[in-house]
Amino acid sequence: MQDTYNEVLKDLKAKYKKQALTIQEVAKELSISTGSLRNGVRLGKNVPNYKNVGHGEQRSKVIFPIHEVAKYLSNLQQVF
Repeated sequence: MQDTYNEVLKDLKAKYKKQALTIQEVAKELSISTGSLRNGVRLGKNVPNYKNVGHGEQRSKVIFPIHEVAKYLSNLQQVF
C-alpha cells in the first residue's frame, strides 16, 4: 500500500505542482462530476479528507490536501 501511495502522491505533485487541490481537480482525478463530489462533501461520505477555508457560505472554499487525495486514491486502487 505504501508504494502505491508514494507513486500516486508523486504523480499528483508532478501534475499539479501545489499542496492542495480544488473540487474541480479532485473530481477530475476521481472521474466523477463536481456535483457528486460536492454532495459527498455535504454528506461527509466517500470523499478524501478536506478543509474548509474562508468564512461564510459565499466565501467558504473546500480544498483537498494533496496527500489526502493520494491516500484516498491509493485505497481505491487496492479495492479493485
